[in-house]
Amino acid sequence: MTPLDRRGALRDLARACLSERPLPADTVARRVLRFTRVERPLAERLVGTLLGEDPAFERSGEGLWRLARPLLAGPLRRLHEIPFVVVDVEATGGRPPQDRIIEIAAVRVIGGRIREEWATLVDPGRPIPPFVARLTGIDASVAAAAPSFDGVVDEFLAFLGGSAFVAHNAAFDWRFVNAELLAVRGGRLTNARLCTVRLTRRLLPGVRRRNLDALANVFGIPVEGRHRALGDARATARILLRLLDAAADQGIETEEDLAGLAGAGGTLWPIAL
Repeated sequence: MTPLDRRGALRDLARACLSERPLPADTVARRVLRFTRVERPLAERLVGTLLGEDPAFERSGEGLWRLARPLLAGPLRRLHEIPFVVVDVEATGGRPPQDRIIEIAAVRVIGGRIREEWATLVDPGRPIPPFVARLTGIDASVAAAAPSFDGVVDEFLAFLGGSAFVAHNAAFDWRFVNAELLAVRGGRLTNARLCTVRLTRRLLPGVRRRNLDALANVFGIPVEGRHRALGDARATARILLRLLDAAADQGIETEEDLAGLAGAGGTLWPIAL
């Protein structure tokens, strides 16, 4: 992992830690930088170096680190006007960049409807573990006939455009996509990011099990093609639609309302990396 990639991963972890509430620097250092014990002055320097130049974070007057609230660019949109693209990836394992994407799918949602789909297999350029092959049905012979990520990245970016990047447990898919983009384009996404797990936690606190199968069961959504990118993306898109309905029922009407509900880690404004 390159220093730039590691810093991006640490900032992603910091967003997750700070999404619930502001925290002092020593707590951030323990949770994000994995210090078991650290004095406050050293923690302030370390956390300040990591987060201080990133506009997604700010230090309050009380000395707590928190997620900054970016300004809206353009007119405020209603929920039905916001373009979402639900993304799902299947990969050789759970640790990018060592592990690689083997399949990626995207489903466009706007105006309360699923509008368009895009999906492709990807040759990861490395072995696919037997467990992953059994789970997904994607083995070495299938992947060998697929394009590399470099061969599909332009199609993916064109489909995603400026839409909010949505996924179930979004940090996983976000990390994989950004690791691949860093390798082939030398950059990262700046799209807004929204996590359906986090939205469920905020909107439906009584729902304790929030994995994809559990939520599909709660909402009565059939899941076809489980553990394949398009099947999981379709199910997540349908879950997103139900969550947006729940948000509207709770008085969430605009992207600003939704951003406040989801926390800055799931804000609908672009996240600077």
